[in-house]
Formats: sequence, C-alpha cells, structure tokens
Amino acid sequence: MPPSEPGACRRARPRARRTASISLRAAKVSRRRWPRPRLGLEVTLVAAVADDRFGQDIIHYLRDEEVNTSLIKMIPRARTPFTGVIEMELGDSIAVNWRNQMEVHLDTRDIEGLSDELIDCDAVLVTFEVPRETVQRTLEVVHSAEQDRPLVIVTPGQPYPDDDISRHSLAQIDYMVAHAWELGRYSPPGQDRFDPDPVARHLLAYGVETLCILGNGGCTVYSDTELQTFSVPSFPSIYKESSAARDAFCAALAAQLIDHKREFSEQLALWATAAMACATADFPLSNSMPDRRRVDALLSRSRFIVKPQ
Repeated sequence: MPPSEPGACRRARPRARRTASISLRAAKVSRRRWPRPRLGLEVTLVAAVADDRFGQDIIHYLRDEEVNTSLIKMIPRARTPFTGVIEMELGDSIAVNWRNQMEVHLDTRDIEGLSDELIDCDAVLVTFEVPRETVQRTLEVVHSAEQDRPLVIVTPGQPYPDDDISRHSLAQIDYMVAHAWELGRYSPPGQDRFDPDPVARHLLAYGVETLCILGNGGCTVYSDTELQTFSVPSFPSIYKESSAARDAFCAALAAQLIDHKREFSEQLALWATAAMACATADFPLSNSMPDRRRVDALLSRSRFIVKPQ
C-alpha cells in the first residue's frame, strides 16, 4: 500500500458503493511501486513527509496516483528518509534504508488529531513502520467508534527490534498479514525452535481474529472463526514474490471485505492471493499493482480450491 505510517478507508455513503482506505505509513523515497486506487477504493494516506525536494516529489507522485494527501503531515526543515529496494531479475529483493525517525514520524498526538477521519472509514491499514506507541494509539482510536468501526488490517513489517505491541493491541487487530520470519517474537513460552503453527495459534489466543501468513506465493490462514485453518495455493510464476506483493494482498483483502460486508471466506482469501500473484507475475511492469479485471482474469484461468487443514 502507499508509504509508511497508518491508513484508512472512508465510510461508504449511501450513494457510493464504497470509499476510502486510509493507509498509515511513513513516507520516504523508495523504488517501491506504490499502488494507485485500482480496486475502487478512495485511498487516503496518513504519513509524515519531509518538506524538502524529495518530499514534494512524493506528494506529487501520490496525487498523480489519485491518493488523497490531505492528511499528510509535512515536516519543515527535515530530510526525507530513504529506502533502497534492490530488485533482482526474477523479483526477489533486498532493502537498505535510512529512516530518519527522529525527524520524520507520526506520534500519538497526530493520531488523536485525526480521530474523526480514522473512525469515518471502512478500513484502516497499518504497518509497523510507524512507532509502536503510534500503532497502539491508532488501534485504540479505531476501536473507540460506537458502532460500525473500521476494519483493521496490520502488517508487522518491519518487526520492532526492542519490544512487541501490547497484548491489548493484538486483540484489536482484525487481520494480521505477515511473513513467517516477522513473527518470531510472538513464539509461545518454551518454544526453542521456531514453528509458525504454534506461533499463529498463540496470536489467536492473544485476540488477533485472523492471521494470514504469506509464503512462496500462497497463504496459510489461521482464523478465530468457524473457518479455523486453511491453505490457499500459490499461483505458478517464474518470478519470486516481489516487494509489492503483500501490499497487493492487503489492498485486495480490504476491498473484498468491504464488498462482502466484512464476511471473510475461503474464496475471499483466494481472491486476495490472486491479487498478490498478479503483482508478482507483472513484476517487470512499471506499476505491477492489479485492478479487479486482472485478478478476475487470473482466477478464471485457474482451477484452484482452498484446502482446510
């Protein structure tokens, strides 16, 4: 999804089928392919951006991609953080960054000042690229809605090096979309060897409603609903999972949940995984983020079904 601090989707009005998704992230210069609102959502980015030449480039780029930038916090006399994503020919990548988090960040006061905007959404997408306290305050604000609160989708990247988010905050996450290596800090006590399965069940016990673990182009879903645990197959591709693949999955997940009145299903998870596969398969394109027609076309050519475990 967009840059690096929290995010949200505007509450759908009677005249509109659905509206915005605010993504809470921290904006920085990057080779990452940020997706435009191709899935029919009005996307609003909540982020901190340095008011230098690179920051202005970020703002102009987001506006060109039809992302609402009205909630972006501009930091005067600051230098834009940098992330260099080195992408190989087949899509695998490594990244190096300079975060400049002392100057460019969102704090809890910023979130409190946006409480009305966050609550008036269909979905809020949050990453761990913002300070831990900011993530936790965002979840509290979203859950303060008296009725029809926004969906909360969280990606735990990059994991906090010094601590976890609180158990109370974990219980406020509807969907966590993670890679297995990001979950090591949530291993149950006494587990010496990392195993994603007990870690996933431990997170569900803490209150996360649904955990989607991405890997090798597919997805394993652990859910504290009647769906329980099931696997979504991977779609064959010569390319490895690109740096933007998870963003495509999260955007598709939000769009499908809004379309289907928040009812999660195996078919919905398959559609989000297909969107991720499209982003991977279209890696050579300047913008690999798929629209609905592209995802539907891939699914129509496949005969995949999801398998309960």
